[in-house]
Amino acid sequence: MSPDPSTDLIAESEAKLAAGDLDGALAVLQRAVAAAPTSAVAHSKLGIIYVHRKQWDAAASEFSKAIQLDPTYAPAYSNLGNVYRERGQLDQAVAQYQKAVSMDPEYWVAHQNLGIVYKQQGRVGEAVREFKTATRLSLRSKGTAYGESGGAAGQPRTGCLGRTAMFILAALALAAPRR
Repeated sequence: MSPDPSTDLIAESEAKLAAGDLDGALAVLQRAVAAAPTSAVAHSKLGIIYVHRKQWDAAASEFSKAIQLDPTYAPAYSNLGNVYRERGQLDQAVAQYQKAVSMDPEYWVAHQNLGIVYKQQGRVGEAVREFKTATRLSLRSKGTAYGESGGAAGQPRTGCLGRTAMFILAALALAAPRR
């Protein structure tokens, strides 16, 4: 077993999630949180499962707990921003994505998410800037970070959207008329 008792359980939950076993992933992550209640990663991963289940309050609670446990953990801020974005609370989403970027300027997923919300708000110039930053950072990203993998171990992280979707969004932002 790894030094952090939740590490192996998180890996197991990611495999279950990749296989489409949402209930199994949830059960394993609940065990991970019980094994390591002070793990920001475990709480954030549990929040992600709640996002997949569209349980927004439970997801927000887990991301907030992760932030409380580790105020420098950028993915928790970005994930909380995703909850706000889903709820249509775009200003709050922007604030969370900006916190994520301030915690880790290299965290391309937060830049990507910030670009998406800026595009939704009609802030095309800012969206383009964030998409360009996300693209530049993602292309040089090696492996995974923060335990927020996009697939099998060693593959680049992809965030909430796949790489292709990110490039499509960037192209749409570039093609949109400027205000």
